[in-house]
Amino acid sequence: MNNPLVIILSTFFSVILTISTFPLGYFSPDWIFLVIIYWIIAVPSMYGFFVIWLIGIITDVAVGSTLGMNALTYVFLSYVVKKLYKSLRYFTVIQQSIIILVLMAIKITFLLWVDVMLGTDIYSTSMFWTIITSAFVWPIIFYSLRYFRRRYNIA
Repeated sequence: MNNPLVIILSTFFSVILTISTFPLGYFSPDWIFLVIIYWIIAVPSMYGFFVIWLIGIITDVAVGSTLGMNALTYVFLSYVVKKLYKSLRYFTVIQQSIIILVLMAIKITFLLWVDVMLGTDIYSTSMFWTIITSAFVWPIIFYSLRYFRRRYNIA
């Protein structure tokens, strides 16, 4: 039984976490992207690229960045995760954290590159702290969402 309500609520909760951890600045993990990655690994058919793009647009509005920057990176990196999800399932949580580290490094580097190209100065190189905190938070996200996935029998 697929229960998309749990997935929708977890995505909504990740947006709330992103907004509520603004005071942490660049030490705040990318909650939304971590939740997207988990659900792609667990149930790859539940998130389409259009939905991921919409979540990215919502993230752009919530964070106050240039419209479409997060949406583009979410779609691109979600495509990579969807191509690799079968092998990612068999990795340990620590190995998945390393993959998260690499994916987040690609995301942050792309955001900084586009920011420099546009000349908006929204982001700074301090954003690389987000990579480390996201990798450390991944086990918490993984085990908590896995609990809900098993509890509500999402397959």
